[in-house]
Amino acid sequence: MEWRSSSWAPYGAMSMMSRSLVEDCAKLLLFESSHKKQGEKVSLSEYTERAKDSRTIFYLAAPSRSLAEASPYYESLKSKQQEVLFCYEPYDELVLMQLQQFKGFKLVSVEKDMRDDKAANDLSNLGEDSLKRSEVNELSEWIKSKLSGKAVDVNATTRLENHPCVVTVEEMAAARHFIRTQSHQLSEDRRYAILQPKFEINPRHPIIKKLHKLMTSDPHLAELLANQLFANSMVGAGLVEDPRVLLTSMNALLTKALEKH
Repeated sequence: MEWRSSSWAPYGAMSMMSRSLVEDCAKLLLFESSHKKQGEKVSLSEYTERAKDSRTIFYLAAPSRSLAEASPYYESLKSKQQEVLFCYEPYDELVLMQLQQFKGFKLVSVEKDMRDDKAANDLSNLGEDSLKRSEVNELSEWIKSKLSGKAVDVNATTRLENHPCVVTVEEMAAARHFIRTQSHQLSEDRRYAILQPKFEINPRHPIIKKLHKLMTSDPHLAELLANQLFANSMVGAGLVEDPRVLLTSMNALLTKALEKH
């Protein structure tokens, strides 16, 4: 995010401003857009002028454009050619979360949109390349039992195409801010209790289909894989303070996977 003027400190001052002043200041915000070339910035006003039927401004936080464009949260909106603003600095998404709306348009993170998309949980037409609905339900319940104390719920989503799974929380910007500033003071169990992450799986992905088979053919390997997929998703969501903690579980998974070789 960039500013057309340096006259306003973005985050802390918002709660002390009138709504009209907040929106006037928000006109100064500049972001990269999925509909523009890298390095080219757009304002919120320019976004709303291009919007058609939707009264929503979508945004996605990521360390870089390449990671934003490869994000599992973005791929569904990308396929619909929906414009998304990319936020590269940690405070960007906090500012937009606080702003909430602009010129009558709701500001919504793509992660929040995924979590609230009830239609994506409709499994009535999964297709031939997917697990059956009964298999999805069976696998979801099994994963939930293995992630007890971590994932508050496990369900399938149709919004994923190239990724096996994602994690969603109620408000991702606040959750990432919590991880950066306060989570080191709490135990792992307490962090998960606060975050309340949902684990969403792609029933068409080869890894998820293989996991369903392993659930009965090799339960130990399946459990290691389920935990690793969840851990990977937490890292991908920016909800792990130090990704190096994954090395132990990853090595355990590799050791088990290579036992027969």
